[in-house]
Amino acid sequence: MKRLLLLVLVSVFVVFTAGKVFASDSKIGFVDIQKVFTESEQGKKAKETLDSYVKSHQVKIDEKEKAIEKAKEELEKKSSVLSEDAKKKKQDDLQSMVREYKRLASEAQDEVRKREQEITKDIFKSVKELVLTIGKEEKYSAILDNSMVIYSDSAADITDKIIKKLNEKKK
Repeated sequence: MKRLLLLVLVSVFVVFTAGKVFASDSKIGFVDIQKVFTESEQGKKAKETLDSYVKSHQVKIDEKEKAIEKAKEELEKKSSVLSEDAKKKKQDDLQSMVREYKRLASEAQDEVRKREQEITKDIFKSVKELVLTIGKEEKYSAILDNSMVIYSDSAADITDKIIKKLNEKKK
């Protein structure tokens, strides 16, 4: 019985000691990717580019919307004096304008989404390269996206280091 108790105690000691030895050799960091995108120079420039791209499409969409509103008001005002054929023609024209508006808005949305993916992909590639470099140079066992981390000591956060290196890389 004493032997069994001694064996259990030694086993428990080995398990806990091995865990601490492994943990002390591990170095884990995390990166707030969203913060990198919003605070790095590359991310800020990408946001400006995307905002400009969105605005250029929005101008075209707004013009179409105004034309539809104008045609709608004109139809409502002249509806009582127009013949049925003329009224039908105006309604068909209005529906055609609405379809064109929806098509234009949908295409613009798709183009913006594609552009955003391209920009994001480029920045993410740069961030990934930096994370790999820092991970190897500073001997990290793992570097995680902070969205996967429930708790971490702030010393494990390498986000600011990534932002700084990303900004230096683009100069």
